[in-house]
Amino acid sequence: MSGSTRASKPKVLDLEGAQWLAAPGAEDGPQVAFVGDFIALRSGADLDSPALIFDQDEWQAFRRGAARGEFSDLR
Repeated sequence: MSGSTRASKPKVLDLEGAQWLAAPGAEDGPQVAFVGDFIALRSGADLDSPALIFDQDEWQAFRRGAARGEFSDLR
């Protein structure tokens, strides 16, 4: 991406104090936190597991893929 002003994705993102969001009644499922320009995704069943870190473009691609059912066979 020539000329992009996007922030470089950090190898480690400080998630201390992040506000994690989960679907109502599904706190053990996926949890999402919006931290600055980045989005963190973790398992609510294992809060000590590492979080996946997405930049805005990656997050939008993930959301589009989920909406199209691209992950529905991952069980």
